[in-house]
Amino acid sequence: MSSNVNTFAARTAAFEFSARAYTYRLVLAFVFTCFILFSVVFEHSRTGIFILYLSVYLFCADVFHRAALKDFVAGRFSFALMASLGITSAFIYSLLKTFVSAPVFGAVSDLYLEGAILAVLSLWVMRREIQQREQTRVFIKKLDDFLPKAARICRGRRTFKVFAEELKPGDIILVKPGERIPCDGVVAKGASAVDESIITGNMLPTAKKKGSVIFAGTLNKADEIYVEVTGLLASSSVMGIINAIKTSEIRRVPGACLLDRAARVYLPLGIISAGGVFFWLTYANGFNQFFYYSGALWLFLALICTPAFVFAAWMGHSFAYAGAAAHKIILQDVDALNQLAAADTVFFDKTGTLTHGELRVEGVFAQNAALLKQMLESVASAEQMVDGPFAKAVNLYAKEHQIKVRKVVSFDVLPGLGVVANCGRDKIVCGRETWLREMGIETQVEMFSGDKPLICVAKNGKFLGHLTLSDTLRPGAAEAVQFLQQKEKDLVLISGDNELSVSSIAKQVGIEKLSYNVLPKTKAEIINNMRSAGHKVVMVGDGFNDIIALLRSDASLVFFSGRNLYNNWVDIIIKRNDLYALLDLFTINKKLRRIIRWNFLLAFVAGAALALFVLFGTQGRLPGYMIPGGLLLGLGIVFLNSARLLRIK
Repeated sequence: MSSNVNTFAARTAAFEFSARAYTYRLVLAFVFTCFILFSVVFEHSRTGIFILYLSVYLFCADVFHRAALKDFVAGRFSFALMASLGITSAFIYSLLKTFVSAPVFGAVSDLYLEGAILAVLSLWVMRREIQQREQTRVFIKKLDDFLPKAARICRGRRTFKVFAEELKPGDIILVKPGERIPCDGVVAKGASAVDESIITGNMLPTAKKKGSVIFAGTLNKADEIYVEVTGLLASSSVMGIINAIKTSEIRRVPGACLLDRAARVYLPLGIISAGGVFFWLTYANGFNQFFYYSGALWLFLALICTPAFVFAAWMGHSFAYAGAAAHKIILQDVDALNQLAAADTVFFDKTGTLTHGELRVEGVFAQNAALLKQMLESVASAEQMVDGPFAKAVNLYAKEHQIKVRKVVSFDVLPGLGVVANCGRDKIVCGRETWLREMGIETQVEMFSGDKPLICVAKNGKFLGHLTLSDTLRPGAAEAVQFLQQKEKDLVLISGDNELSVSSIAKQVGIEKLSYNVLPKTKAEIINNMRSAGHKVVMVGDGFNDIIALLRSDASLVFFSGRNLYNNWVDIIIKRNDLYALLDLFTINKKLRRIIRWNFLLAFVAGAALALFVLFGTQGRLPGYMIPGGLLLGLGIVFLNSARLLRIK
C-alpha cells in the first residue's frame, strides 16, 4: 500500500506528509483558532491576536507552505498551493493593517480569524484525503477462521492430533464431517461431499471418493474420509488468498484528489482575477498608489480559497454516500464510481452475482397427475432432516406450498448420490437418476430437464417422478448486461463452476465471453494481464474466492451476503437482490460529477463576489461578522446544492 501512496505523492507534494502529521497540526490549529475567536469577540490586543495567528501560520499551516513550494517549483497547481496562498494572503493583509502606519485599501481591519479557520478546515480535509490513501481496509482479524488449525494424523493404528503446519506429504489424515480440510490431498479411503465454494464459488457440494483431489480449506460435509497429504497448507490456494490480503500486495493506486484537480482551474483564475482588480485600481488611481491598493490584491487572494471551496468535494461525496445508502448501496470508495464509468472491461462472477447463489425448485414432473401429491409428500418427508442445497430447496418449496410431511423413522445420506428414508413401512429413495437405476428402479426423466440439477423420487421401488432445480438469475441481470453493452464495455463471465453451468447462465444474460473452472489465483492473473495491457477493469463478485480478483481490479463490487470478512475490502457493496443497482451507480456517478463541478464553481463565485463586495460594495469599516457571514453563506449554497444527491433518479 505504501508504494501506491508514494506513486500518487509524486504528483502533489501534500501527500508526502502522513495523516498523523496533519492530525496534530489540526488539533493545534483548532486550539489557536479558539483563542483567536475569543480574543476577537472580546476585542483583546491585536498584537496578541497576531502572535496567535503567527503560530498557526508557522507551526500548523507549514505543511501547506512546504508542499506549495515544491508544487510551485515543479510547475503544478494544487490545493496545497491554493490553501497556502489564501492563508499567506490573509497573513500579509492583516500584518499591513496591524503594524503599518500607512493606510491600506480594504474595509476590513484584519483577516486573522478567517485565515485561521481556513487553515483548520484545509488541514481537516487533507487529513481525510491522506487517511483514505493510507488505509488498506484489510481487516485480518477473522482470516484465521478459514484456516484449519489442527489435523488428525494416522500412524499405524494410532490417530492423534497435530498442528496443521506439521503435516508432511505422504501423511494420512482423518477428516470428520463439519471439519475443514487442512491440506491439499487425495482421498485415500471413504466417500463424502465436500463444500468447495471457498475455492470455486460453486454452491453445490462435490462428491468425493477414493482418488478424488481435495483442496485445503474446503469443508467436509457428509462423512469421514481419509486423505493422503500431497500439498501443505502454506502452499495451498486458500493460503495464497490470505497471504495476498495480509501483505496488502493487491491494493491499487488511489485516484487523483478532486481538490487538486479543481485547483488547477480555479487557482490560475483567482490569481488572474485578483491581479486584474489590483492593476485596474492602480491604473485608474495612479501607480503612485501601488502600496495602498496592494491591500485589494491580498484581500482578494485571501477570499478565493473559501470554506465552500474546501468542502465542495467532501459535501458532494457525503450526500452521495447517503443517497446511495437509501438505495441499499454502500459506497466505501466513491472514486470507484468514476472507475466503473471509465472501465472498458467488466468481469462478472456467476454464482451469487448474476444468480442468487441458492437452488430453487423450478419444475415438478410426476409420472402422472395421480402421483403428484404422493411424490411431493415423499420427497419433502425424505429431505426434511437433510442438510444441503438440494434439501434446502425442497424444504423451502414444501413450506411455500404447505406440503404435508410424514415422520421419518430413519434415514441415510449417501454423499453425492442421495438419501434413503424410512417413513413407517415405506422406503423412500431420492437422488441422482443414475443411482436409482443402479438400484434397479426404472426412471423416466423428461428430456427437457437438460443440464439442470434434478432429484428423482421413488417409493417402495416405484418411480414417482422428479424435480428440477436451478440457481435463478437475479432480477435485472439481462437488463444490466444490455445496459453495459450499450456503454461499449467488454463483458466476461468468469467462474470456478463447470463449463455447462457457466455457458448456460452466459447464454441467458447475453454474455459471449466466458471462462470456467477458474481458480482464484487464475482469476487474479487474468485481471492483472488485462490491466497490464492498458485496460480499465471492474470486477463484480460475491465470494471469498473472488477476493484477489476484486482487489486487483480498478474497481470492485460485491453483493452483500453476510460474510463481513471480505466486505471490508471492496469499493462498493450492494445490499439488495437485483442487478438494477448497476444502473443506479451510473446515475449516481453522473449526478455526483455534475454537482461537484457546480459546487466548485459556486464556491469560486461566492468567494469572488464576497471579495468584490468588501472592496467596492461598502463605505467605511465593515462589521466583524460580515466576512464570516459571507463565507457561511457560500458554504450554505454548496450544502444545498449537494443535498440534491439525496434524491437519485
